[in-house]
Amino acid sequence: MDSTGASQIVSALDVIYSPKSNNSQRQEAQKFLDEVKLCSESPFWGYEIALQNPTNSILKYFGLGLLDHAVKKNWNDYDEEKRVALRKWVMELNFGVQDYDTRYIKEKLATLWVEVAKRTWGEALKQTNPTEEQLLTSWVDMDNNLYELWNINQSSRELALIIFRILFEDVFLLDDLIVLKRMTVIQPLCVMIVCPIEVFAIKYKFSDKWTKFKANKEGWFSVWIPELNNALQQNNSEYIIRLLETLKTCLNWPLTEVIVKNDVLSSLLTCLSSNIPRAQSMALDSIHILLTRPYNNESHYQMTIDRVFDNMDLLDSVYESLLFDPTDDIDETKYPIIKKFVDMISCLYVCVPKIKETNGQIQKYFKLVLKTTYNPSLIVSGLTLDLWCTCLRNDEYLPKLEKYVIPDLLQFAADALVYYEQIEGHISKKFAEIDFQSKSEFQTFCSTYRKRIRDIIRLISCVELDLTYDWLNNRLNNYFSSPFGQQVLSSTFLDHKLEPYLGALSQYMIVECFINGCIRWKIWYPTGDDYDEKLDSILQKLEILSNQLIALNLREPLLLKKQIQNFALFLTMLKDNVLFTLLEKIITSATMDYPEINLEERGAESDAVRDLRYACGIELNRMALLMPESLKKIYPDLESVIARIMPNLSYHEKISFKSFLLIIVLKSSLDMKEERFAAIVDPELLAWSDKTTVVGLSDLHWFMERLGIVQIAEYFQRRNINENSDLLSIPIDDEGKELKSELTKRWQSLFPVRATRMFIHYSMQSIKTDEEFKMLQDLWRPRIVPILPYITRLLYQLQSYHDPDNWKGLPTVVQSFVKYSTIERFWEAGASNKSKDEFIDEHMKAMQTLRDFADSVGHIIRYTREYTLLVLSAISSLGSVFYLLDESPDLLLNSIAIFKPGTNEISPGVSTHGWKHIMNIAIRPILKGCPKDCLGKFMPAFLPKLFEILDLLLCQKWSSHMNDMDMNPVPTDDDQMTEEILEENLLRQLTTVVVRIVIDCVGQGNANPNSAKSRLNNHQMEMRKIIFNDLNTLAPFLKLLNHLISFKDTKCSFNSILVMKCCLTSVLNQNNTVDEYFTFEVMKNLLLNVLSNSAFKDSFHEALYVFTVIFLTLCKEYPSARAFLFEISNGYNIDELYRNLRSVDEYKTQRALMIDFIDWVKSTNGKEDGNVDHAGDERKRQEKREAILKKANERLVKKNKENGDMLDDPNIEDGAVGSLFDDN
Repeated sequence: MDSTGASQIVSALDVIYSPKSNNSQRQEAQKFLDEVKLCSESPFWGYEIALQNPTNSILKYFGLGLLDHAVKKNWNDYDEEKRVALRKWVMELNFGVQDYDTRYIKEKLATLWVEVAKRTWGEALKQTNPTEEQLLTSWVDMDNNLYELWNINQSSRELALIIFRILFEDVFLLDDLIVLKRMTVIQPLCVMIVCPIEVFAIKYKFSDKWTKFKANKEGWFSVWIPELNNALQQNNSEYIIRLLETLKTCLNWPLTEVIVKNDVLSSLLTCLSSNIPRAQSMALDSIHILLTRPYNNESHYQMTIDRVFDNMDLLDSVYESLLFDPTDDIDETKYPIIKKFVDMISCLYVCVPKIKETNGQIQKYFKLVLKTTYNPSLIVSGLTLDLWCTCLRNDEYLPKLEKYVIPDLLQFAADALVYYEQIEGHISKKFAEIDFQSKSEFQTFCSTYRKRIRDIIRLISCVELDLTYDWLNNRLNNYFSSPFGQQVLSSTFLDHKLEPYLGALSQYMIVECFINGCIRWKIWYPTGDDYDEKLDSILQKLEILSNQLIALNLREPLLLKKQIQNFALFLTMLKDNVLFTLLEKIITSATMDYPEINLEERGAESDAVRDLRYACGIELNRMALLMPESLKKIYPDLESVIARIMPNLSYHEKISFKSFLLIIVLKSSLDMKEERFAAIVDPELLAWSDKTTVVGLSDLHWFMERLGIVQIAEYFQRRNINENSDLLSIPIDDEGKELKSELTKRWQSLFPVRATRMFIHYSMQSIKTDEEFKMLQDLWRPRIVPILPYITRLLYQLQSYHDPDNWKGLPTVVQSFVKYSTIERFWEAGASNKSKDEFIDEHMKAMQTLRDFADSVGHIIRYTREYTLLVLSAISSLGSVFYLLDESPDLLLNSIAIFKPGTNEISPGVSTHGWKHIMNIAIRPILKGCPKDCLGKFMPAFLPKLFEILDLLLCQKWSSHMNDMDMNPVPTDDDQMTEEILEENLLRQLTTVVVRIVIDCVGQGNANPNSAKSRLNNHQMEMRKIIFNDLNTLAPFLKLLNHLISFKDTKCSFNSILVMKCCLTSVLNQNNTVDEYFTFEVMKNLLLNVLSNSAFKDSFHEALYVFTVIFLTLCKEYPSARAFLFEISNGYNIDELYRNLRSVDEYKTQRALMIDFIDWVKSTNGKEDGNVDHAGDERKRQEKREAILKKANERLVKKNKENGDMLDDPNIEDGAVGSLFDDN
């Protein structure tokens, strides 16, 4: 290409944008433009095109894009002459900005300026005595150039603001690799140019050469704030917004003297009271930053918060001006500002103790917060609830709360304790349509909202007990004497979506909160002199309230369930005073007859009755654990009553009542423990060795027959059902209903897993002495050891059931049915592609069809597996009974992971969701619960195979998801969520559980080493010895951990890197084989996958630290490590890198050297994040930047600042790595 390159580019662009061009011509022109970037003259052509076409945005933008490409991709290849030329072209184009230039042209011009600045500005300051030439190439006069740009015209002033905004974003908000390499120079320079030189001198030691880079002694804040004030007087909304955009990026990092001296807060408050929505929004963000940023001078912080509280009337009027009537529509301009406003004022409560109330400021503040709590948007209201909970927990705030808000807050909380998601047409749902992407998201939020509301009532009940008691009595009397209350008392069943039920449920939730408040009072008030007197008064009130509630003759099952749960809470306070009354009430409720309901059929009403009875069983057992000695006195009577009602109970209910008796036997001082224990437990455990059980567990086909699948298949044959039949469309007939009823009864006691689990679980509760624990071990050992093989064999068959290869030989229709039954139909918030209501509706419809057989068998399979896992977890709580059994590790692992004969492949079929339950319910408790004296025997036999299984399982499941490297897929609405996204969501959950297992074993490092997470517990320290000192265990552990780091899941990758970080000092340089693995696998994974791929950006800093530690350790000891890194980095000078790293102690400098290395690797492996100039790619790049900025800004304005990143903590980072590798 010749000197006419610019004109050829213009011609090609004309072809692309001409409506007369055909596709072939456009493609050819595009190919030419793609090749242009590779030409060495391309930056000059870009400059020419941008300069000569000032009013043609398309041409100008493309020309600027060529310059941008040259700066980003080729800067390191240019000599100083070319770099200076490029900088001058960029400056000339910026100085030529005019009013007709579009916003995106100005953004591009500013980006170019910043890209050059990031690479050159202040580079000479690294030298002790830089020459004039070095200063010039370091853009020593950039600050002066910005003042020149500022003073040209209004457009250039706006452009200067954009330059500052982008520069500060890249330096302080984004993890920009170019900036990271020059952080020690570029950050102080930014601070210096915005503040007066004498303020800069307070914190920074600098020489005269630094002042050459500063043009105005007073700094840029002294320019921007007067400009903002003038713009506010003139109501110049566009200019106000531009100024605020820049100011917002530089409030968190300058020295606070600058903020105070320029009275930034007053200007921001004026912006807030303006009628410019975008200005109000940015002013709120900015005020929030000022309130939560660190202050190096306490008096500056005090001045800031005093100013805010002195303007409480202004804030109140702003809030009033933002309100709107939501009944017609949501004001989408005001609503986001309201949310920001409330978020900002809700963080002010921490300042209250520092405020001197000279003019009612605190009263005004709390009244304003209460006003926002009443907002009809649950999101807005919810932003304040944590504030109230925190203040109610803190005695320092209580006098002010009692004085100003408690009665109104209590009334609000009681009225707000409702199921918003169930109420048709509730006003909160209008806001929910904007705030939530799906119904399930809204339901999850409502649950959290109610939890906070309950906390408020509980805490007020504690600190204002007499007031709350009188208020509650009045409220309950009013409700139950109202028409709705009377309807509740006279009805057996109510519609759970209508007011009578929801209103009554709300009253019982308030009662629950009140009792919990009384329980908290006992902890909160014990130091008072009148404690005993007050406690007697409280107990008297509770007994009256309890008796009043018992007198309400409820029959509605779910309301009665709530009442029973409340009575159990009364019992924790009142003990023997009400024991027998409440015991009678619970047993009566558990056996209450509902003659109109057939409990063997599934339906909302029968489910409610079963739910009631289940809850009664739980509360009975809780009562026995709480007061075994009191119940011991009437044990014979209880035995007699229970024996009398047993014939009328279901199997599950019988087990609950037997557990109740068992707890009294074991936890009280009752005599004949062993005999009584055997009489309760042995009849149930004998079922494990029953002949039909043994045969049913011996072979999968026998197992299926025991489930009733043969009977179902015979029934299907009689109905002419084949493998092509749609079970969901075929109604169930009378014969089918009879078969289903018969099978349901059989399934209840198919295997004694529930009885075994409950008996062991309750045995192991509330153990007070070692003697009691040994007694329980002696009772259970002769019973557990013989049945453990049967329990694990049951788990083996439950797992085998899911493998299609095991169905071969069965009739085709049976195979089809079994396949149907393995399909998991469960609802999980955030994972399911239907709302909960839709899922329930579909399930209810299916119950009337033949698919109910498949659903029911599938349910009993999963239910039995879950209880079998719970049995194993419960058995492990018996300590040596399980862990010292030689067969335990193999019995357990061989039953959950069944390998195909002669292969390394785990038998398929078990779902990701199923594996998650296996790990959560059994494996984690077994790992965490192993006693110290059993670790040495159990873990070496258990851990190696477990780590291998987890690694195989996850690698197999992640293999189909690793091509697309989007670590955080765009959230989609439930209706749009595909099966693939659902499966990936579940896989992320499983991976999270595996990461937790790894953390349970060896602990986890933390960005803040002083955090509690960084401390290892005793179990983890013992586990580390076992894992790290045995190569057979360490090898599969490291292999699993290395893979966890590389999986496409941001949180799991990050947490796995923290685990790796906390292992390094214990495993590096201890064993040649381990060091080889770190060299050839871990370092390779970190370098070529994690550090070189922007998809792992959230893990970059921690991964870089880990890589640096490994690099310095292994390159010191092994020439082979250097040779390997030389090879995979395509010839980087590893020896020089190692010397340079060892020569510096500051981690910041080491980090910069490493980033240079990573940049090289990325470029030589073609992994650089391309910034091509096609409109679509440019838009994607900008969207990506905006998304990262949004996250950074959210972190910036969070009410509670996160623990600082260790790598950015000036008190920690210097020498953080270097000191680990001393030669001595």
